[in-house]
Amino acid sequence: MKKTILALVALSAVVLLAGCDPFGSTETLTYITGTIYADTAKTVPAEGIAVELVVDPDSSAVRGQTVFTNAAGVFFIEAQFYPSLPNTETGTGYSMPSSVTVGLVAHHGAESYTYAEADDGFVLTAGDTLTLWPIDLSAFGSGSGGGTR
Repeated sequence: MKKTILALVALSAVVLLAGCDPFGSTETLTYITGTIYADTAKTVPAEGIAVELVVDPDSSAVRGQTVFTNAAGVFFIEAQFYPSLPNTETGTGYSMPSSVTVGLVAHHGAESYTYAEADDGFVLTAGDTLTLWPIDLSAFGSGSGGGTR
């Protein structure tokens, strides 16, 4: 028993020292950024706008999250890719997804702007950066979405 524990500790130390952490590296992260303005001339940044990354609830590849625009009107989402769970029926072990489809919605009070729906949205690939077009608050509409892709 002591030998097994010692072997596991030694193996863990080697992995940590070698830098073999598969999570948090550029190979398992994808980035989404964009700018939201308060005026139609796109000169005044809109601070504090909520931007929501919408994912399929049945998917475990990327988790949904919400960020806010900064003083420059810029939002930045760092989405971590996670491995799929093993499939006992097929005997498949953990595997990293190569891509995932997500939606993106910006919220300002009761109004929103839908960049893309989750079921027919942006295809994200690990290691990539998605830079979205600048929008302004006049594009926001009340209800389920004010814009389209």
